[in-house]
Amino acid sequence: MSEQQTRANAWLLPVVLGVVVVGLVAIALTRGPVELDPDTAQGTVQEYLVAMNDADYERALELLHPQWADGCEPDDLRNVGRRDFTARLGHMSSSGIREEFGVVGEEFPTGEDLPGATEFVEVTITQGDAGFGGGWDEYVVFELVEDDGFYWLVGDPWPYFTWNCRNGF
Repeated sequence: MSEQQTRANAWLLPVVLGVVVVGLVAIALTRGPVELDPDTAQGTVQEYLVAMNDADYERALELLHPQWADGCEPDDLRNVGRRDFTARLGHMSSSGIREEFGVVGEEFPTGEDLPGATEFVEVTITQGDAGFGGGWDEYVVFELVEDDGFYWLVGDPWPYFTWNCRNGF
């Protein structure tokens, strides 16, 4: 192999790797958000968070179990509603290590047991600008119950407002 051919081959690998990296970055930047199946617990949480981000408090409230949200109005969400956040499934520590923890369920306000299977969906919510310490992560566990083929939010879903409206505050 000639010296000229060897030099040409030495440039081939970096050029190919550069093209691949540029292609992957372009795909990542043009890809839209993932839409989860609304008939799943994760899809219900996504729908709730989209409604909160869009300030569609009526829709967000419709996703709470009627027994659990008894006494709550869209204005209760509007008063505590947070916008301009991003969310991703999972709970990660600041070091990037997945943390496990247990959650204790609550009874329905009427004292009844939850009507169906309970599921927990862990979400990391990022607020503010993530660059140079301007943003922060909040780790939230949404509690959902399956009732009549629909997953309803129960508990006090982020941004934690139902205790006040259920108790008349």
